[in-house]
Amino acid sequence: MYALAYDMSSLTVLILGRLCCGLGSARAVNRRYISDCVPLKIRMQASAGFVSASALGMACGPALAGILQTNFKIYKLTFNANTLPGWVMAVAWLVYLVWLWISFKEPSRDIEEPPASNSETVENVALEEGKQPLLITSEEKQEDDEDPEGDGSEEAPEESRKPATSIVSAYRLLTPSVKVQLLIYFMLKYAMEILLSESSVITTYYFSWSTSTVSIFLACLGLTVLPVNIVVGSYISNMFEDRQILLASEIMVCIGILLSFHMIIPYTIPQYVCSGLIMFVSAEVLEGVNLSLLSRVMSSRLSRGTYNGGLLSTEAGTIARVIADATITLAGYLGESLLLNITLLPSFLICVASIVATCFTYNSLY
Repeated sequence: MYALAYDMSSLTVLILGRLCCGLGSARAVNRRYISDCVPLKIRMQASAGFVSASALGMACGPALAGILQTNFKIYKLTFNANTLPGWVMAVAWLVYLVWLWISFKEPSRDIEEPPASNSETVENVALEEGKQPLLITSEEKQEDDEDPEGDGSEEAPEESRKPATSIVSAYRLLTPSVKVQLLIYFMLKYAMEILLSESSVITTYYFSWSTSTVSIFLACLGLTVLPVNIVVGSYISNMFEDRQILLASEIMVCIGILLSFHMIIPYTIPQYVCSGLIMFVSAEVLEGVNLSLLSRVMSSRLSRGTYNGGLLSTEAGTIARVIADATITLAGYLGESLLLNITLLPSFLICVASIVATCFTYNSLY
């Protein structure tokens, strides 16, 4: 529909094509598979791989658009820089759909022991090694007796295993640490959308870049994420805790946003490229770590059903992109000279808020 809209001279067909592309997004499904079916040991690597694949696709898209600078017609169909990307993606998705239909098998979800058995095992090991006392004080016993989760009722375990049945019930299951994770996801998607969506306007205004130059820049951004995520997923994740990588990535995103502001000195290409590179790569690394941590800290009830953690994170990202696009649109009324700083200011404030929130919930992020 994207490709056909040009020859049909129909904005309606173009918008419907965009709607179909949005409906075909499988991010929530992919995140749910990673959370449910990937063992905890390699979940960080799987999250980094998922983000790397997304970044590689984002890099190939602008690069492909930059290469397909041609113009010819076959019968009544026009093939040019506007329609060729649509035709290429339609063929690519058709091939992928057939391949998926033939080769995909539902993975096993029995990858982890139930939380209760895990805790019992840990307590038994601690008891055998002498790290846990045989007797507990009366105060500790009283605290255990007052614990609502250990009241001995038979209905409580059944309720605790049921998936959320609505957005409201899913929201009630969000702990402070999970809310912080969703805020982080909102922040990084907002910052990335600001960077990518306004790149053509900013580079044309400040540097007079052509469309092909912007495509090359965006392609280079995406390609740099792939090796960085490989290093993070394979090496750095084995040296540092996920929450340490999370906080460091947030700080780097904040630094990238700060460096992107146009202050008193003239705005230069090295400043824009370096700040954009820092922001984009750090945000992609942050997304992988955040996805891994989110699957650990969220309730088990958010691992199943329609209203799961993958859906919540996807919705947070979607809302962030919508608000970011609205911010760019509203800031555009003030003129191109103010567009950069006005759109970066909310990104900076949200990033600072997410860093502060991470520090407050740092001890619960494991």
